[in-house]
Amino acid sequence: MIKIKKAFLLIPLLICSTFAGADSIKFVFTDYPPANYVDEQGNYTGFLYDITCEAFEKRLNIPLEISVLPWPRCQELVKSGIYDMMLTIPTDERLNYSIATDIPVWRKVRVIYTYKDHPDVQIINGLNGLDDIKGSGYTIVSYRGNQGIRDEVEALDIPVIYASSVEGMYQMLAAGRADLIIEEESIAESNLQKLNLEEKIIKTNGIASESYFHLLISKRSPHAVMIYDLNRVLEEMQQDGTIDGILKRYGL
Repeated sequence: MIKIKKAFLLIPLLICSTFAGADSIKFVFTDYPPANYVDEQGNYTGFLYDITCEAFEKRLNIPLEISVLPWPRCQELVKSGIYDMMLTIPTDERLNYSIATDIPVWRKVRVIYTYKDHPDVQIINGLNGLDDIKGSGYTIVSYRGNQGIRDEVEALDIPVIYASSVEGMYQMLAAGRADLIIEEESIAESNLQKLNLEEKIIKTNGIASESYFHLLISKRSPHAVMIYDLNRVLEEMQQDGTIDGILKRYGL
């Protein structure tokens, strides 16, 4: 796999494959292990990255041109059409400027985390769903640009505060500046390990919600017309077990 240097600039990084041309598709994501990220050796990796490469490079023979940027910037670039595609939850706002695949590539179940020694940890263990969280009066911390939290959680008048980054979100919870994080377990555990916060933040038995991740192509992209071919390929990958196989490799 090609090694790259991580950059947070408005420039394309190296290509996922060994070539690129007019027909390459610009795919942008943020560091979000183990879904998609740059590892310590400078390689692109992650289960969403692997699924995307399988669909485009191996089955559609379309090279990916990848950049790794802060998440709010990723969304703005797809909205403007400067970048073609991202992989995320198709919220109403995102569907105003992008087209989502019919086939989801990942079902994300969010569990509830809190800081160690939270005085109400037993109550938090019993929470089941966003309505329970709303009734509890607890404050959730998330990261700036997380539109899913805005649409699904703030819409219920659940109090949310935002960190400037994913890392900052965990650090704020560890410091007791909020009560809860809701996140998929493998993603949360990866971040806690990376940030050395495993002793300060604990997974509870509480369940928050679930959502589905789709590939989203900008309506301004010339590649928007390929959504039908992409749906066909993703359906093949779902039926032949490729998507499940990739997820299992990451323990999902």
